Amino acid sequence: MGFLDAILGGRSLDAYLQKARECLAAGDFDEALEAVAKGMERYPTAAVLRETGHAVRRAQARAGMQALRDRVESDRDPEAFEQLIALYKDVGMVEEAMRLTDKYAEAHPEMEAPHLLRGEQALDAFFGDLRARDGRLAIDHLLRAGALQPDSLKPRLFLAEVYYAIGADRALLGQAAAIKRLAGEDEVIRPVVAALEEAAKPVKNESIDALLAKVEVDGALVRDPSTWSSRRRRGIAGAQDASRVQDGLVRVVREGNAEEGVAIDRAGTLLASTNAPAAEGGDAPAGHESALEGIARAVVRTIKVQARELEMGPFRRFVVEGPFGVMVVADASGGVVAARGKKGTDVLRLSERLAVAVDGVRGKKAS
Repeated sequence: MGFLDAILGGRSLDAYLQKARECLAAGDFDEALEAVAKGMERYPTAAVLRETGHAVRRAQARAGMQALRDRVESDRDPEAFEQLIALYKDVGMVEEAMRLTDKYAEAHPEMEAPHLLRGEQALDAFFGDLRARDGRLAIDHLLRAGALQPDSLKPRLFLAEVYYAIGADRALLGQAAAIKRLAGEDEVIRPVVAALEEAAKPVKNESIDALLAKVEVDGALVRDPSTWSSRRRRGIAGAQDASRVQDGLVRVVREGNAEEGVAIDRAGTLLASTNAPAAEGGDAPAGHESALEGIARAVVRTIKVQARELEMGPFRRFVVEGPFGVMVVADASGGVVAARGKKGTDVLRLSERLAVAVDGVRGKKAS
């Protein structure tokens, strides 16, 4: 058993965070990353731990980034573009990675690679937030990548994934046929093609844009692609997750960090509340809507409509302060979690406790 295993075995998410931050502050980047990696093994959805890892990698990568930026600016070298994009991704600089990939595609429009990269980035964004604009961007770049390299399998699989998820079955069958042509005899691909063909129920006059818009408005995919693809399912809307989030919110209140907590999915359904039992199968607990719940629902509606229309970027946190105290509403990858604290409550501390409430209860049991 290694040193970190002995120190961190069976520990909570807080313990992993504390260890990683202490190592970062001491400049011990390798040990900090090892603490993050150990924590992610047990808490694979923990956004607060993942961001700590990004902070460590950013501290490590600053010198290398500048050298790659110089190569990109002076030589427009494809290899430098791809290395810097990968580095940005590794340290959590998602917006920078997307902007650089756009520049890469502009500098080398004849290459498949930048379009495939940008399509994958937009697809990740679409599955994370269900914005129609991201889905459209992903499809456009992936179609371009496929046109530039007709025998490339990867853009076909990505396109099949998004078409399957939004219910674009005519387009899905087209990609399934292309995948079968390219790799139909492969033992891994064969069952994927069969699953796509079985699921597809094509209709006339199919509109990709209309289907993308419907997914955004509904806040839900037509089908879950994780049933056949490697994409991880996102969100907090499962009955099991609702029960776990309920436990996490109760813990936040019990420990004195907040007086009330709620969790609401992207469709506006109340999943968990410290004022009522956890939702059963996605049904909202009975009872009168609290002020905190009402504000959280308003934030969900804003995320779905106004924030997207104004291109305000990804939602992180919303804070209300007043004589009543503090209310914090935070992103939860498929909805929001919210808590109300006493007057004078530290907003950043409460936000972190909410993140731990959602992510810390999803940890895997120690083996």
